Amino acid sequence: MASLKLNMISPCVDYLDAIASDNALAQRPASLQGKVLGLIPNWRPAAVHLLQAIGDQLQARHGVKEIVMEAPVRISAMAQGGKLLDGIRDQLEALSKRVDVAITATGD
Repeated sequence: MASLKLNMISPCVDYLDAIASDNALAQRPASLQGKVLGLIPNWRPAAVHLLQAIGDQLQARHGVKEIVMEAPVRISAMAQGGKLLDGIRDQLEALSKRVDVAITATGD
């Protein structure tokens, strides 16, 4: 019987903060204990519920001190020829001054 060779392709991408670049993400904290968690939903209604459930679990299990739920992102700079980040840059800058960690999600 002939030997079969398979190549495994991982669906997982490298974390952007693990790749050295000028655009690297901030380092992750070692713990969430006592941290302020920012939640950033997209415009889909289920995103708010999904993030609230995640925030509640992180608070109960990992000692998150406070949860800050941002207003859903509704600006579509992409529709105006820009990038999504262009439409929410000010919102993200303000949030980064109020929280230690942020999570975003889409929900449908």
